[in-house]
Amino acid sequence: MLHVYTDKQFIEKHPKGEKFPLIYALLFDERNEFTEVKKYYQLVDSIDNAEVAFLPFSWNFYLKHNLQQEAERFIDECHDKQLKVLTYISGDQGVTPTNKDVYVFRNSGYKSKKLKNQISFPAFFKDPLEHYIDKKEHQIRVKTAKPVIGFVGQATPNLLKAAKDIGLIIYRNLKFRLGKSLLEPQQWFAAPFMRYKYLKRLEKHPEIETNIVYRERYRAGVRTNRSVDKTTYEFYENMNDSDYIFNLRGAGNFSVRFYQTIAMGRIPVLIDTDCLLPLEGIIDWTQHCIRIPQGKEHEMEQRLLEFHQNMTQQTFEEIQKANRKLWEDYLTLTSFFARIHDLIKNDEL
Repeated sequence: MLHVYTDKQFIEKHPKGEKFPLIYALLFDERNEFTEVKKYYQLVDSIDNAEVAFLPFSWNFYLKHNLQQEAERFIDECHDKQLKVLTYISGDQGVTPTNKDVYVFRNSGYKSKKLKNQISFPAFFKDPLEHYIDKKEHQIRVKTAKPVIGFVGQATPNLLKAAKDIGLIIYRNLKFRLGKSLLEPQQWFAAPFMRYKYLKRLEKHPEIETNIVYRERYRAGVRTNRSVDKTTYEFYENMNDSDYIFNLRGAGNFSVRFYQTIAMGRIPVLIDTDCLLPLEGIIDWTQHCIRIPQGKEHEMEQRLLEFHQNMTQQTFEEIQKANRKLWEDYLTLTSFFARIHDLIKNDEL
């Protein structure tokens, strides 16, 4: 177990601040969803009893509210005690930390622009086999001659929307250059348009079976909780009925769908847009997904077919089971931070 120090007084002053996910799990787990994580981490009141420190809120929160001096004060206090400080960047775009000597956890970002101590971490969500798909309905897929690739989500040929998406990125990037925004610049990318382009290619290929539901808007434009649940059921049912799931980044350079696919025991086909994946030195991602490198997007169909055709039924079943186990053992909030616990304990972080 690791003894963790954080700034509880600062949390009390700003109860609505965006918290580091682990701090939220340790302090605000009213539904007892993260009891297991407390086997690995224990909060302590005194910095002298700590082995590691966590900045309690995201860098986005400190910078948005002009509280970076509070972050620096906490970091300096911890560094004076020779403690490693773990911090967090949230959101699709992210911000640049004011301190370079801390560890930074982040979903999004670009591999080529990775910070020295940046750690990619997965998206966290409810277990789909506990909340959306009956385990009796979730079967290991049988390998057929044609690979079945699924997708449910926002994908549209609407050029006006694509222009608006790129225009918004240009506007935000300009605001950053002019010092009017702290949100980091992004590559020009119209995700719904690009998804549509790739999905249509898959649909046209005679040796690939597709299971695709196009949405004009995110979550089909629904706003009520009941409707959100309905679209989420449809989303996971599509995964359940597919071998592979198409994955391409959204507004941020990462894909929540990628981790949801792993959780469902299905195989992601990831269009790599300079993405960071979690624990790349520990997880051999080549054994769990089809990753289409930048510049090789034209090989998507060929790579999918070669991957599928080179597997026996046994190996096809094994990768499905291995992906579900990977999510359980490495990519939930508890299991991911259990691995981080081990890295810190072994002085490998």
